[in-house]
Amino acid sequence: MLKLPLMVRSLVRDWRSGELTLLFLALLTAMTCMSALSIFAGRVNEQLTRQASQLLGADVVIRSSFSINDAWIRKAQSLGLKQSLSLSFLSMVEHNDNLQLAQIKAVKNPFPLLGELRVAAQINKPGIRLSSAPKPGTVWLAHRFFPLLKLKVGQQLMIGAAPLTVAGVLIEEPGQTGDWFNISPRILMNWQDVPRTQVVQIGSNVTYRWLLTGPRDKLMILKAFILPQLTEQQELTDSTTSNPSIHQIIQRTLNYLNLGTLMSLVLAGVAISMASLRYSMRHMQQVAVLRCFGASQYQILQMYLGSILLLGILACLVGIGLGYAVQPLLTQWLHGLLPQFDSSLPLKPAFFSLAIGLIVLLVFSSINILKLRHITAANIFRRERLSATAATWLGYSLAFLLLGVLAYFYTNSWRLSVVVLLGCLFFIGFVISSLWLIFNSLSKAKHYIHINWRFGFANIARNFANSALQVIGIGLALTAMLSLFILRNDLLKSWQQQRMESSANYFIINIEPVQVRDIAKFLTANAIRVSNFYPMVKGRLIAINNESVQKIFGEKVEQINVLRRELNLSWTPIIPAGNEISEGVWIPQNHADWVSVEKGMMEKLKLKLGDKISFRVGEKIITATITSVRSVNWATFSPNFFTLFRPGLLNELPQTYIASMHLLPSQQMLLNSLVAQFPNVTVIDIATFLEKIQSIFANTAKAINFMSFFGLLVGLIIVVLAMLSFAGVKQQETHILKILGMGKSQLVWIQSSESLLIGFYAGLMAVLTASLINNYLAKVVLELGFTFPWKLILIVPVATALFTMLINSLVLRSQYQKKGLTRANSLGF
Repeated sequence: MLKLPLMVRSLVRDWRSGELTLLFLALLTAMTCMSALSIFAGRVNEQLTRQASQLLGADVVIRSSFSINDAWIRKAQSLGLKQSLSLSFLSMVEHNDNLQLAQIKAVKNPFPLLGELRVAAQINKPGIRLSSAPKPGTVWLAHRFFPLLKLKVGQQLMIGAAPLTVAGVLIEEPGQTGDWFNISPRILMNWQDVPRTQVVQIGSNVTYRWLLTGPRDKLMILKAFILPQLTEQQELTDSTTSNPSIHQIIQRTLNYLNLGTLMSLVLAGVAISMASLRYSMRHMQQVAVLRCFGASQYQILQMYLGSILLLGILACLVGIGLGYAVQPLLTQWLHGLLPQFDSSLPLKPAFFSLAIGLIVLLVFSSINILKLRHITAANIFRRERLSATAATWLGYSLAFLLLGVLAYFYTNSWRLSVVVLLGCLFFIGFVISSLWLIFNSLSKAKHYIHINWRFGFANIARNFANSALQVIGIGLALTAMLSLFILRNDLLKSWQQQRMESSANYFIINIEPVQVRDIAKFLTANAIRVSNFYPMVKGRLIAINNESVQKIFGEKVEQINVLRRELNLSWTPIIPAGNEISEGVWIPQNHADWVSVEKGMMEKLKLKLGDKISFRVGEKIITATITSVRSVNWATFSPNFFTLFRPGLLNELPQTYIASMHLLPSQQMLLNSLVAQFPNVTVIDIATFLEKIQSIFANTAKAINFMSFFGLLVGLIIVVLAMLSFAGVKQQETHILKILGMGKSQLVWIQSSESLLIGFYAGLMAVLTASLINNYLAKVVLELGFTFPWKLILIVPVATALFTMLINSLVLRSQYQKKGLTRANSLGF
């Protein structure tokens, strides 16, 4: 049995000779990529969730129409959670006989738990960050109230029976990212002043908000305790349910990060496979010598796999260390997305990356190392080369299947893992079959092909298995890179459309039906861009196919967002912008009472076309048949609805209207005229919130660019490895052709033709495969539109062909300078 010292000596000897340089570089880059992306994705996940919680004002918020249960508060205290309370209600406020309806929010310290509270000393002055509620006897007002009430900071206004001093201008507060339709400009006051106002009485229409923050596991315990006890007048929200638009942004980003991590696994597998192939081919003579000295197949396998494993452990440890080392640099680069560098980075990604890295290393390297067992001295004398066999292709297929399983544990997404795995297997099968078909067809027409190109075609056909390995290695690397690149462009394009200057930055709600025409005229007269006006009716889903949702879902009712609260029901004769029918028809001919349902709601409730859903609206029950499913782009920040009914079905029910509009800075003062003319209307400013979302967009784009850079780096190494793997064979052919008298220019062109053909074909197959993968991922996983990258269909194959030709020429350049007779001796002449 071979001892460890022999493995170490062999490893050191190979390292000194330069045999292991590219293999180590491939392992190191792949492990750095995997570990850095794993840590990075986890941190981005945490930070995006944290930013969503900051916009919400807490990790968890419970809204209630009555005071919070004391038992719940005691439970939160026992878990060590930080908590706060607020109370919201509508009231008339007055200053010098100027009256205005306002939404009052009374808060208790500590406030805010999360997020940013900014208050200015005067109108048009910059706000300063504060970390406590207004002092008793004082209030902070949203800036729009000052011209409406004709007051200044320092003056008093009346809220009910209580005179309160205006102490500042409320610029920004957390907690306004929930249901846009239920918020309006605030007056912020201290909880202690509520009794003095005498506004809140028994039976008053008020909303309590219980805010909680703390460790995730403790919050999960509290959720499990509270959810079964929630009533219809109570609602639990968190960063994932408070606003669908935010959740969609975060989910798309995390899916992309998971895809990047998965692609790094694919790149690592391909890089290791190509590097180990070159390593095996360059050790054939050494293996033959060892066999002559009596080494068994098991000892050969033990020695070389052991050496690879030792090298892999070293590369993995260094790569993981580099993955952690670059985190401060990433934090500095992505300032805003990762505002603070946490020196106590989790160790779990390190152990996970090490385990997966070693598994991928052993699986993909063993496919080529196992071939060394069968090498004998006779193979060397006959100058036989390692070639791909049926067992080789079976090994690669099994390796990619294992890679798919590892990808699931790495990304926790079966959908992503299966799609990418099937894409890789499809690529391998399609390349082999199409390559065989093409070259067999061309063999019949070889006399019509120029001699230089004919040599390239003939060489690929003669070494078909090895050529296919090169195409697969280069093509899979390009597929991974292109998948990230194309999806990156689709993501950034969709976000850029949402960030357009013409995007809505205000909502108008509480519009009475008789006011729609007059408000539309007012906005048009002042050149304000406005969306369609949508009617809204509040309703709660109570039954599916005449069966109670409580009976169908049991205790899970309170865990499903669309079941535990009232929804905004609406109707329209045309499909709203940002909505797309994915199943069924928009206006059916054979259903009098129909409804179109959002795709996510259909999936959560396991609904299907033809199902009947019933809503309770006040004392009435409305039932309609599902005739279409809509994909909704929640990130447009326009009025969007889970359900859209047949126009006329809800006409008899009490309703208000909503619209969104875009105001330029010069048009801001028109809001006062609008509210003065229509005092019941509420205008909601979401411009500040959109600025925060745009900051997330910008920083996430940096994150995506970072991932693309790593993918490009590993991909370039793989291309180099693919060309170097069979450099020995090409060098031998070069010297034979020189001995036969072939000139330099013709020799260079003949050798380049093969690399050009391999590069072009690999690039073409990569574009097609990446497009197929991205078409599915964009439409199903990320819910984006997909446009076929027609420009890449020519650019990528040509660029790949030129790059492979360049690498091939650099590898073979030195060989032409040698004397043909000198090299002939080594060829057996």
